[in-house]
Parts: sequence; C-alpha cells; structure tokens
Amino acid sequence: MILPIIAGLLFNRWLHGRFPIVDSAMPKLSTRGITIIIRVITAVGRDSLLDISALLVVWVLLHNIHGYAFSYGSAKLFGMDEDSSRTIAFEVDMQNSGLASGIALEVGRVTSMGLAPAVFGPIMNITGSSLAAWWRSKITETSIEGNRRL
Repeated sequence: MILPIIAGLLFNRWLHGRFPIVDSAMPKLSTRGITIIIRVITAVGRDSLLDISALLVVWVLLHNIHGYAFSYGSAKLFGMDEDSSRTIAFEVDMQNSGLASGIALEVGRVTSMGLAPAVFGPIMNITGSSLAAWWRSKITETSIEGNRRL
C-alpha cells in the first residue's frame, strides 16, 4: 500500500514536467489501478456483499457524510481558510477509502473488510461530486481574489 504513494512522491519530485506524455498518463493509470482494486474486492466479496448490501450502503453513506463534516470542521477549527478546509474534507475522505482497501488487502480479509471500501468509493464519488457542485455555487474570498488576478 505504501509503495504506490512513495512512487508517486518520487515521480512528482524528480520527473514531473520532464516527460509531458507520462504526466498526462499518470491520472489515467491511477484511476485504472483503483478500478482494478475495487473490481477484485467486489468479486471476491460478492456473496458477503449480497447478504449485507443495504445496511452496508447506509453505514458507508453515514461514515462518508460525517467524514466530510468532521474534516471540514476540524480544518476550520484550526484556522484554515474556506478553500483549504474544503480541500481537506475531500482529501480525508479519499484517504479513508484508500486506507481501508489497503488494510483489507494486507490482512487478507478482502471478502469481509474489503466490502466497505469497495462500496465507499462509488458513494464517495456521488457525494463528493454533489458537495463539489454545491460548494462551487458558494463563492469564497479566495476564489474571488484568484479571479481578479486572472
């Protein structure tokens, strides 16, 4: 789980910008990797998922919404500006999903522990897109200043 993170950090540190074709391919490669992991987890845990799917979706949705609220609120509590607080909210939720998937794979419990992150990813995409669209309609001082510079 830590190797892709280290590889990404090293790439961004020493190779970012030197190979434009690789720079443009990295997001697609990352997306495909995540898709493969979710497919494997879902396939392996198919039977368990069918047994508990509705309850799992409700719990994951609640976890997701509370994650956004807690991380956003914590960032504001520590004095971060609006744009940074919003970014923290999304980043924490993405890390929760990735960490849960990695732990499930590491401990060999994909059929049970891997189901939550497999469901979390698509739910996070739906709630995240909805939250981003709503926040986009709420102009911040930072975004106003950024538009003035353009």
